[in-house]
Amino acid sequence: MSKALLIRYLNRKCNPVELKEIERWITTDGTHADRLFEMERLWALKDEQRFSDPRKVDEEFERLWARLHPSKAPDMKPARRAWLPLLKYAAAVVFVALLAVDLYYRVSDDTDVYAENTIEVPNGQRIMLTLSDGTKVWLNAQTTFTYPTHFSRKNRVVRLKGEGFFEVATNAAKPFIVESPLLNVKVKGTKFDLKTYCSENVSVTLAEGEVEVASTDNKYVLTLKPNQQVIYSEALGMELHENVDTNLAKSWIIGELSFYDQPLKHIAASLERRFDVHICISDKALEADKFTCRFKEDVTVEQILTNLKKTKRLNYTIRGKQIAIVPYTRR
Repeated sequence: MSKALLIRYLNRKCNPVELKEIERWITTDGTHADRLFEMERLWALKDEQRFSDPRKVDEEFERLWARLHPSKAPDMKPARRAWLPLLKYAAAVVFVALLAVDLYYRVSDDTDVYAENTIEVPNGQRIMLTLSDGTKVWLNAQTTFTYPTHFSRKNRVVRLKGEGFFEVATNAAKPFIVESPLLNVKVKGTKFDLKTYCSENVSVTLAEGEVEVASTDNKYVLTLKPNQQVIYSEALGMELHENVDTNLAKSWIIGELSFYDQPLKHIAASLERRFDVHICISDKALEADKFTCRFKEDVTVEQILTNLKKTKRLNYTIRGKQIAIVPYTRR
């Protein structure tokens, strides 16, 4: 038995074929079971509190004994009873050594069960990560992203709140699905941006490939082609835009800030996430006023506001992290 396979087993990362190999190795020689028993005991001490119920331990041991010795009476021999204190101390995970295959199929007959990871990106930050299938994901500030350590056999599902740019590894047999509060995006291999902040309309911008976009209630479904963008709100439904500049939609992944005919309210929200500030716009009409602008990575929030002020449509004051924007007035 290879060390690599044993380590995969202890980390619960074996596939069904590997689990059967472990089972055969255990049943061919009693010393193999003893050795794995000790490895499991040491590995499982951290989980002691989770398996502290003696009744559950007894039930699992009875079930194990009946499975290993189906031709014998279900009652355990006194010598076997003596194992229980040690097993309880070892958090009862030691049972997995001989129950791995059984538990695997009992828990996941139809689906794979893998641990999930959640990343929360704070204001002023952005990150990039590569998923287990090779998919690359960029996450913008104020984003929460949940993904499994390994994808299931049937599909690849992740969850997003905020903004992410995806370069999805192609796999025609396993669609890649991004779930968000209002929209779900289904692809097989493509590049797209999904923006789903709670205070703004949701948008999907496609750079390459093809994506299927559906509202979570399935009331609206649309297939996007490259350089198309869909904007969605519960009140207005889906709005399709053709020939969009996808470089603008993904410019944030290299630190740029790009806005094309965007309301000042949405620009302010982006500045809050980027610079970790709070912006108050005093005038409702000014909130809806639209601007087009683009800034490099090393720009400061004051430089951006100064450029916007040059339009003679607004003015601003900065006190620490508090920014107030008011309509422009001539002196």
